[in-house]
Amino acid sequence: MSGKENELREKWNTINYYSGGALKLSVKHPIEWYVRYATPEHKSVVIVSQKAIKKIDSSKCIDASCNQRKDGKYAISFTLMDRKQEDVFITMAGDIIEYSNVETDDIALLKVLRRYNAWLKLLDHKSNAVLGSNTQKGLIGELLFLKEKIENGMLPSVALAGWVGSEGADQDFVYADCWHEIKSTGASSSEISISSVEQLDRNDEGELVIYRIDKCAPDQPKSFTLYGLVHELIELISRHGENPDELILKLGAAGYIDMKEYDKQHFSVSSKQVYTVNESFPRIRRVDVPTEITNAVYQIDIPSIKSWEKERKWEDVSMDSTEFK
Repeated sequence: MSGKENELREKWNTINYYSGGALKLSVKHPIEWYVRYATPEHKSVVIVSQKAIKKIDSSKCIDASCNQRKDGKYAISFTLMDRKQEDVFITMAGDIIEYSNVETDDIALLKVLRRYNAWLKLLDHKSNAVLGSNTQKGLIGELLFLKEKIENGMLPSVALAGWVGSEGADQDFVYADCWHEIKSTGASSSEISISSVEQLDRNDEGELVIYRIDKCAPDQPKSFTLYGLVHELIELISRHGENPDELILKLGAAGYIDMKEYDKQHFSVSSKQVYTVNESFPRIRRVDVPTEITNAVYQIDIPSIKSWEKERKWEDVSMDSTEFK
């Protein structure tokens, strides 16, 4: 647990709700941070700002508000509504404080909002802050594909705009010339799972991209962590002179918040296979499914779709140039 999280807990433990008031955090930051109890049961983190926030979203887990104080300043509060999420809420508060600790209060406030929005889906859908290893492998596949797109000459902003699966689209990546569905599976797996009819149900030609990803020991050659891969992408985007905030927001929508927990489990990639999804590709189409069936999950046998394979590689994907730390 970080020092910020410890201080948050200690300050809340010190407050007596019935005597009122709030305690200021000792953190050096362009914005003033306080903790208080909104009710005896509900912890709240409060920012005091010179500026109001016009729109701030609440969720079933967090009630967010912005109210003007008597001194003309604004109190922006984040109140935990679901006590089961207390540990994640405290992690979120510490993370937002660290992420928004920049030189000016205007930019700090903007970063608070961006980071908070990235946490919303995580708090609403996850029971804890860390994704499971299978979910991590799925995200790794998408990030490896994104990284290849940028390294092959696509502008980071264009590459990121096409990453729409994290925001609820049917396919993972959609560009003007092609769509791509990314799957991650183990080296010895002979099948992949298609989790909805819509995933491969398009009339235009696309690609099914399969990465073979497995957990491994830290000392295995070319091993890496999800945390290291994320930071490699942040650096890659920054080297192109672009802002990595859009990547951070997309990761938040996918359930990932940048924490050192993701620097523990190592992974290795053994191969990448790309298949053309065209009219003849074996798949379930919505037009062939009775209307009474609202969804279907099915498996595709990988060896049987070899005739649609357009490339199989990994060695020529630039892992050697990558320092995953």
